[in-house]
Amino acid sequence: MECMLQSLYVENRAGYFFTRFCEKSGNELWKNSAYFWFDLQAYHQLFYQETLQPFKLCKQAQFLYATYIAPSASMDIGLQQDKKNEIYQKIEPPYEDLFDPAEEYILTLLLVPWMKMVEVDKSIYGKVELVEESRQLDSVYFRKLQALHQESVSKKDEVRQAPTNKNKLDFYLRGLTLYVSLLTEVPEEYRGCSLHDLIRNGLELEQFRLFLEEHSAVMDLMCWIDIEQFRRMLHKEKEKREEKSKDIKNKYLNKKYFFGPNSPATKEQQDQVSSGGGWGHILHDRLSSAVLLEIQKYVQMRLEKKWLPLFLAKEQSGARRKTKVMDIAEDLLIQRNEKKIGSWKHVDNKWVSSSREIIMFRKGLLNPVTALQFQRFVSLKGDLLENGVLFWQEVQKYKDLCHSHCDDATIQNKITAIINCFINSTIPPALQIDIPPEQAQKIIEHRRELGPYVFREAQMTIFALLFKFWPKFCEFRSNLADEKILPTLERKKEKKRQKVDFAAVLTAG
Repeated sequence: MECMLQSLYVENRAGYFFTRFCEKSGNELWKNSAYFWFDLQAYHQLFYQETLQPFKLCKQAQFLYATYIAPSASMDIGLQQDKKNEIYQKIEPPYEDLFDPAEEYILTLLLVPWMKMVEVDKSIYGKVELVEESRQLDSVYFRKLQALHQESVSKKDEVRQAPTNKNKLDFYLRGLTLYVSLLTEVPEEYRGCSLHDLIRNGLELEQFRLFLEEHSAVMDLMCWIDIEQFRRMLHKEKEKREEKSKDIKNKYLNKKYFFGPNSPATKEQQDQVSSGGGWGHILHDRLSSAVLLEIQKYVQMRLEKKWLPLFLAKEQSGARRKTKVMDIAEDLLIQRNEKKIGSWKHVDNKWVSSSREIIMFRKGLLNPVTALQFQRFVSLKGDLLENGVLFWQEVQKYKDLCHSHCDDATIQNKITAIINCFINSTIPPALQIDIPPEQAQKIIEHRRELGPYVFREAQMTIFALLFKFWPKFCEFRSNLADEKILPTLERKKEKKRQKVDFAAVLTAG
């Protein structure tokens, strides 16, 4: 099954070999199931866009149902009637797991032609020639700068250029050469990674923050995040925006940072910020959005051109990311490019969309017995992971309310209850689950909108985080009888508690 899934993810690079095999087999169910799988990936991708578009989601969900599942579907995949009814009842509003029953069914169905194809063509596969391909990082901008540099050298005797222009050109060439050399050390699958990819994954962001602290560069990240938070504030919240603007000014727009020698901007760029109406705003504790965007642009440029490639090039960073599951992450931030797991953008091909393992994990979280066992298991791994299981389950209940089309007051009460319990709790810490603070703030700001996707990003982040422990849990559970799982976990938890208490006594002593 896993081998087939990995092959489906690279079908376009293999010339759609398996798809063509299904087409030529004459079996309509095989052919339709293969088409359905690819269209389903397009549906999953909609959940990982920077801006969620509910209209597109509904349109794609209706297209999938009408084409492959409905009784009169033109490309029927032969799904059982009870599964068809289950999908139909949850199609408004649509969520990422809407077609899980259909996907699980077609993966099992496609396994038959896959095994048949492998058996028939086994001798051919053994004779496939391995061709090595070498790639060189190339950049349009780098080539243009090189051409300009060569032109300036060739015309040196004819046209005398101002030293400042040549110095500028040399400066940019040296900077770009350094950037290119750094990128060559980054694993190829991460070269498209941007700051936004990292921001969407709390675990990766924390690793990046620690990396910047080691290099005394964490101020860049904090400045970028503060400005990003300001940008996401509603314009009607004038007092909050002014307070945030003043805070940014006091923290960063001084000679210790932005206007100092360690600034992310050049002297010329600093002058542009202060001269274009910016300095007057700075003096009066107010910053225009244009000035803030300009500052953030320079900060992001240094983060992405200098620190992010260094971070990704670190051997331990690459090893750590490869062991992660989604994600997140899709997989986020989900893989910022084409590889995700069901959350932000990430590394492992499994995370491109929901696979059989992810479907089974969702089923496990919805099963009361399995979920309780898993909840106890992850409680040994981190203080807030147990809350993550409960949060995911409560969001599923909230989704069920949206599907039931109950009154707005009931939905609002459920939103408030989830926020008060997990996002903005009166019991310290206020944030009771492992999600980035900006995600929590966004939920609080949009709590009155009553949309079906209020908790979407937070649930995906928690899902990606918990999924890492699912394989270990399955391995642990396979070695024990069901009635012994909870008692064994309780004993482990008690031992852990005793160790903590003993350490506290030693510290007090």
